[in-house]
Parts: sequence; structure tokens; C-alpha cells
Amino acid sequence: MFEGMPPAVPDWARAAAEPVPVGMPAHLSTPMVLLTKAWRVSMPRELGMDADAVRVAGLVRQAQDRWDGMLFTATPTQDLDAVTACQHLQNQAFALMLRTLVATSNRADTQQRAWVADEVALAIGASAATGDALLHLALSACELPGLVDAVEANQLTERHVRAVLRVVDDPELDLPLEHRQAMIAIMLTRFTGQTPSELTAMVRRLALLVDVDAARRRQDNATARRDVRVWERLKGQASVQLTGPKPQISAVLSALSRQDGLQSHEPDDERTRDARLFDLAVALLTGGAEASGGWDATIVIPYSTATGGDLELAEIPGLGPVLPSTARDLLDGALRRRRVAVDADGHVIAVDDATSACTADPTGRRDVLAAALRRLASRPVVVTDLSTHRYGIPKRLARHLEARDQTCVFPGCRRPASGTDKDHRDPWPLGKTNLQNLQCLCRRHHRAKQAAFDVELTPDGTYRWTSRRTGLHRERPPKGW
Repeated sequence: MFEGMPPAVPDWARAAAEPVPVGMPAHLSTPMVLLTKAWRVSMPRELGMDADAVRVAGLVRQAQDRWDGMLFTATPTQDLDAVTACQHLQNQAFALMLRTLVATSNRADTQQRAWVADEVALAIGASAATGDALLHLALSACELPGLVDAVEANQLTERHVRAVLRVVDDPELDLPLEHRQAMIAIMLTRFTGQTPSELTAMVRRLALLVDVDAARRRQDNATARRDVRVWERLKGQASVQLTGPKPQISAVLSALSRQDGLQSHEPDDERTRDARLFDLAVALLTGGAEASGGWDATIVIPYSTATGGDLELAEIPGLGPVLPSTARDLLDGALRRRRVAVDADGHVIAVDDATSACTADPTGRRDVLAAALRRLASRPVVVTDLSTHRYGIPKRLARHLEARDQTCVFPGCRRPASGTDKDHRDPWPLGKTNLQNLQCLCRRHHRAKQAAFDVELTPDGTYRWTSRRTGLHRERPPKGW
């Protein structure tokens, strides 16, 4: 692996490239694997040792010394510290790899540049397609100012970078370079520790806002290609996929959930919720069951958008952003509206009861609807005490809670608040049934909180999760509107 490496490379680096002996503790084998990857991608034979490679090698040496000392004294906290150290080392190696690949491509003349990807493939022992994908990743990432720097600063990881590039480099978006650079600049200013999936959602919103007219044309073209696809899977299974506009998919999901709620389930029914929804969908489509009632889907529409503005996007919880024009189309058919009052920072102040839609407009003209919304907005918002001495949570309190939290409050979880448990952070009756002591948790993270974590709500609305076993903590910032 290190054939042809300059003599200046220390012996410990060469030794790390040797196969890991059988039975070697994981604490030692992990940095060696990382070291090998770092050296292979950061040391083109024609370049020799540069300053970045020396820096990464120094980090590996420090990590090795740390693991040597932890071998017989490791605690759960030290284990997680080691995982964090590994992640930081991977970040440094990944950033170095991206910069080195770009430098190698830039050093090649016009004729040689066509074969750089093949040289990369030979260097890492991979296929030409892999080499080409790796080079394209490096060129794309390095032309977006600040992205690779954020990786070097341990703010972003390789997973973040790949997730972001999947959006900004999507051929269907066909965004010009200046738009992509602007999106990344805004994303980095708004980054507060989001997971790759949360960051993807943020970038998708920016991709819509950067050129609303172009986004509307893309949506119209995609809607024209809506379809149903079926393909075979293993073990006698098959899949059906519906692809179409988000509002219609949301309506399908909401209708299924409503029908499932209307069904009576036997106490010994061992099916999961997903299995029940599948059986229900098959029964409805094949005539084995008859639909009853309607459906109820939630769409969050800013007031400025509802009254004709194009600067804010609507949102379907769980499915993502909706263009302003689509949101106004949905308002035409809305049966109920509910105000959510927020302060200047987007934090929820109050939530109204549902208001029936205006029936004086049988043709659904938007000017009448806008007038009705303006009348609704002109009414004063009354902030009341929603606490109760009972264990049960009143509907108004639950609505306010869902509007405030928006999703499960475990860091990184995107389960919509409407589908979560309403948990007393401090158990009732010691803990009160009020906004300060309640939080939205999906069933998995509800169990996790009971078994392994302590949760604190800070005055600014941040949730701080702390592991009882290791003391590791992470924060989930408030989700303002």
C-alpha cells in the first residue's frame, strides 16, 4: 500500500498499514483503519508529504496515544469520546481528500484531465465509475465556498456534504453556480447542529425560494409525470409506489390514518400499524372494505402567503415545503382554519380553536377568501393559561404544544408532533400539566427518555438531552415558524 512513499514517512505510519492482528482490541484497530484511509487518499505519489498530510498524521498519532492509555480503563464516556475523536479524524481526512483531488485535477493539463478519475480509481483500488464519482464529489464540494471549511472545523461531516450535494446537484433542479453558492452560504449561517436529513430539508426549501417561478415550472412538469409503479421484490413480495403532488399524497396518508382510527381492533391483534394500514389500503382498493367519513390533512400556510405573497413557503408536516401558489389552491378547498400567533422570533404565543371556512363564496374566489383571512387576522389574540391540575391534556393545550414543538423533540427526529405522545417531562403529579412540563415525543424516544435520558427545557425553548449512563448531552434548538 505504501510502496514508493517518501522515506520521511515515520515508521509508525507504515506499521499502521499492516493487517490488524486477530484479536486486537477495537480501540486500537479503529484508528489504524482510519489512518490507512487517510494516507491512501492524501498522499498522491507525485506530491510527497504536504502540510495537510502531516497535520492528519499528527491527529492519528494523538488518537493512537489516547487509545493506548484507555485500553484497560475505558468507561462508557471515554468510549463515546473515542467515537467523537474518530468522527473528527474522518472529517479531517475527508476534507483533505476533497482538496487533494481538486489539486490533482487542477495540476493536470487539458488532455490529462480526462483521465484523472481513472488514476484515482487505480490509487484507491476501485472501479473507474467510483473514481469518477469521487472526483465529481470533490469538484462540486470545493466550488461551494465554506462547505469544506465547515467539515475541517468539525461542524459538518461527510454525510452532511453528500446529503447537501444530492439536492444542489440534482439534474432536475439545474441550478446555476451562483444560486448553489448562495444556498450554501445561507445554509451555513443557519446551521445549528442539524442532522443530514434536517439539513436536506433546509436546502430543499432554499432550492424552492431561490427561484420560485422555476420551481413552479419544475413542479408542473413533475406533476404531469405522476404515476404508479410496481416492481418485484425477494421472498414473494412486491411494492407499489405512488408518485405525485405532495398534497395528494398527504391526503392519501391522512385518509388511511382516519380509516384506521375508525376501525375496531381486536385486543389480540398483533399487527403493527404499518401492517394494518397496508391491509386497509388493499381492502379499500379491492372492494373488501368501504370508506366512511372523509380525511383530515394539516397544511401550515403563513399569513403572507395566504393573502397573495410569494416570499414564504407553506409546509405539509412530514412531507416538506409547498409552493405559495399550491398553498393558495389548497386554501380554496379548506373546511377549517386555525390561527397560530407567533412573536418576532417565530415562537408560538397562542393557538386558536378551528374556524369554519367562509361559506359566502360558493365559487371559491381567492379575493373573498383573502378578505376572510384578513378579518380573522385583525381579531386580537388572547393568550390564556392552558395549565390544568389533571393528568389528561386538554385539546387546546395539546394544539399549542404541537404548534410549539412541531416534531418529536429528540435531536434529529422529524416525526410530526401530531403523531407523538404528549409526555410529562417530570412525572405527574409532581410535574404539572402545563406547557413548561410537556413535550412531544414519538413512541421510540418516549421510551428512550424513560429508560436512559434526562430532558431539560431551557428558558429560550432549547431541549437539552443528557445520557444518564455517560453524561453526554446534545441540544435541540427551538423550531420557530
